[in-house]
Amino acid sequence: METILTRLFFHNWQQKLVALIVALIIWMFVNNSITDSKTIANIPVRVVNLPSDKTILGLMPNGILSKRISLTLSGKKDVIEELEPGDIEVLLDASTASQDEWIVLVGKKNLLSLNPGIDLASSISNLSHTEFVVKLSRLVTAKIPINILPPVGEAPVGYEYLDYWPQKLTQTLSGPEEEIQKLKTRGLDFTFDLSDIASSDLMGIKGSPDNFHDDEIRFLMPAKWKKVMIPFHNNALEEINDPEAQNMRIYFLRKQVLPLEREIPIAIFYPVATSETINPETVKLVPGKYVHIQNNIPLFTVPLYVKDVSKLFLSIVRDNLQIALVAAPQKEREILEWSLEVVNPSELEDTYVAYLITNLSSGTGGQSAVPKKREMLIRKRFRDYMQRLTLYTGPDQKLSIESSIDEGKLHLLNY
Repeated sequence: METILTRLFFHNWQQKLVALIVALIIWMFVNNSITDSKTIANIPVRVVNLPSDKTILGLMPNGILSKRISLTLSGKKDVIEELEPGDIEVLLDASTASQDEWIVLVGKKNLLSLNPGIDLASSISNLSHTEFVVKLSRLVTAKIPINILPPVGEAPVGYEYLDYWPQKLTQTLSGPEEEIQKLKTRGLDFTFDLSDIASSDLMGIKGSPDNFHDDEIRFLMPAKWKKVMIPFHNNALEEINDPEAQNMRIYFLRKQVLPLEREIPIAIFYPVATSETINPETVKLVPGKYVHIQNNIPLFTVPLYVKDVSKLFLSIVRDNLQIALVAAPQKEREILEWSLEVVNPSELEDTYVAYLITNLSSGTGGQSAVPKKREMLIRKRFRDYMQRLTLYTGPDQKLSIESSIDEGKLHLLNY
């Protein structure tokens, strides 16, 4: 056995070694001469050396185009088979563009390997691609209006959404001239989700210059919310750069039942259409279980409450409230209609606004520091409270007055 192995490896060993070396050389030559082709899609394109007054539609802040290219590559079989879209990047030098409509011809020199284990320069013999056009545009900068849309989601439990400030924002944006012009007309949309705020986020918030009653809560919007999508950046989110956005806040009303602590005057409305038979001489309100007369003024004696309004609003309007009963013939309406009325609402609104602006001014160094738009927001909040104003006899029981006319006497029967 030993003799056979000896003869196999050592007999004519010089010739066998030469044959082995020749075989290895032939194998390496054949292996390196085997080529293959492959089309790889969605290859990123990076642009460098862009003129300072130019940009490209779809150019991301990192210098990569949102538009991608497909390349058909030929070269060494083992390398071609291994290549994936994430292994290659196309690098374009914008300084070589002869015109704004730049017809790009990608060559081997434009290929950049993102895989350290792949040497594209020595492995790729040829490449081709369909027509790839890059359009250079004039770079302009402008202030784009931000459309602040109504919030989505629900306010935290125990709170009611009121409004937000500031009401207007802009985004200073640089980009292709044609896209900037579109956005100046259309604006950028922005909204926020109330469901992202928890009750615990609001519980610890105390008074402020515009929240001295501690029931209107000012919630400072987190920085991570204050972003807008930029269409020509492939809808990438960009932080709002308007300085006013730094103090953007959302206002909530802490829900609570507030005692009115007043007896409300009761008035009778006599329609002109029935005034021949029903007028102040023929029909009068009489005192009873729920009505007493004080200084010739009928007052509703039942303890009442309000909710969905602020303490400040209630303190200003409570002495200007009255209940109006609509007198009507008994044959037309056995139970009379009624309504809650606010007397001189314009004057009350001015008082409410002046009170808030005075407190805001004291916190910002003077009344001139409160912008007109802020005053408009305060007026809107007052009017919203006016629309919500409802009388309650308990936490969830709305006031419902039952009254009727009998033999010239108007009786308040129940509530």
